[in-house]
Amino acid sequence: MKNIFKILLSSLLFLFVFSCAGEDDNIVLNEVSAGKISADKSVLVLNNATPAVEAIKFSYTIPTFDINVVPQYFVEIGLKGTNFSKSQSVSTTKDPAISTLTHKAFNDLLIALGAKPGEQTDVEVRFKTSFSQNANYYSNILSLKVTPFVNLKNLYLVGDATEAGWNNNNNNTALFRDPGNVNKFYFRGYFTAGSFKLLEKLGDWHPQWGVNGSGVSASNPDGTNEPAVFSIPTAGYYSFEIDINAKTYSLTSSTAGAVYPTIGIIGSSTPDGWNSDQDMTASAFNPHVWKITNISLITGEAKFRANNDWGTNWGGSTPFSGVAALGGSNIPLNEAGNYDVYFNDLDGRYLFIKK
Repeated sequence: MKNIFKILLSSLLFLFVFSCAGEDDNIVLNEVSAGKISADKSVLVLNNATPAVEAIKFSYTIPTFDINVVPQYFVEIGLKGTNFSKSQSVSTTKDPAISTLTHKAFNDLLIALGAKPGEQTDVEVRFKTSFSQNANYYSNILSLKVTPFVNLKNLYLVGDATEAGWNNNNNNTALFRDPGNVNKFYFRGYFTAGSFKLLEKLGDWHPQWGVNGSGVSASNPDGTNEPAVFSIPTAGYYSFEIDINAKTYSLTSSTAGAVYPTIGIIGSSTPDGWNSDQDMTASAFNPHVWKITNISLITGEAKFRANNDWGTNWGGSTPFSGVAALGGSNIPLNEAGNYDVYFNDLDGRYLFIKK
């Protein structure tokens, strides 16, 4: 009899627990007030000359529910006509209830969605409140017209005054891009007496950049309109600057400095984190320009340092390109991938070229 009673009691307890669990699973969340989103502009031409400048600001109101909940919030972006079947989401916050995108960040999102550089694209944006993969609440939909910019250009040295010689695919050294003006490039290093030009893509002779009167110009893709060479009268160190938008350049004598035995890149974005350096290489021709090729990097931070030690290290505040200072801040890397990374210990300039 006691055993029968225990079995009945256990069965009743099981039914009670199961019933409670079922009630919790079937809780209905009701949206009391809907989320809303607006933007400070509806037509936008993204500019590759100002990648880090704010391009657009989204403002939104947070929806309320009849139950106290803690969801996640996103600004969701898609191309018109896709019904957000393929979209890019930017995580955002409740306070402040605004989200901004730089020119480069917005451009990267649109290119990933399939937008064509240089063409005006119809874009839709909405605010998403998410509790789980299958429990999402959406705001009104914004309609924008956005023109993405053409991908960033790189410039490489070629010519008998350079280490690569007149070979268009011989580990040619890259120039360092300005972090604020992506059309401006710098190079400080050694040249032999002779001449050089600049290539936009390794392995291709055109377009190539050179002298045109007192300024510069580029050849056409078919090789026509080829410019003249930049001339180096005497072997030595020079500082070279070029602005391919303003069509200007300067070439002045410079100086060298102490040669470091080793320089490496280190940080949370590198393969071994902050534990050890990924060694870079420099040549006898240009012992101050360091390079590591096809390194796999994740989102995170990085610095450069000499002699596998923190006694001499460089850091900067801008991603992809910039000027690192001795003891400076960690360089942000906000896009994972394989990169060629350059660093010049004479002026602290660095460049990350995604493969």
